[in-house]
Amino acid sequence: MGTASAQETGHVRFLLIESQASAVPAGTGLCQDAAAQARLGHSVVLFLIQDGVTLALPGRAPELDTLLEAGGRVWVDGFSLAQRGLHHAGLLPSALTTDMDAVAAAVLDPAVRVVWH
Repeated sequence: MGTASAQETGHVRFLLIESQASAVPAGTGLCQDAAAQARLGHSVVLFLIQDGVTLALPGRAPELDTLLEAGGRVWVDGFSLAQRGLHHAGLLPSALTTDMDAVAAAVLDPAVRVVWH
């Protein structure tokens, strides 16, 4: 899993990290923000970690479908899934399981704006 492509130059790149999404509806606010930025044409990755990984389960957060339809991407922390016994759970088809290496690369990229909830 890499960072955003060269064709996204000129657009703001966002990495939004959701760790507290188990308390819906409060936890879906960042998902809505991510979808809004994607609709504006920005490159958006929503990374779900800790309790936030539960949002990647089908039917759990319609806001993720909106984000994906707007061109955003969803990354899900594999370690958090395993900790919660969800590593074999079926996730949204477009959600990509990843590790902290990809996230660290994005966080350290000066062109990426990071928001952590």
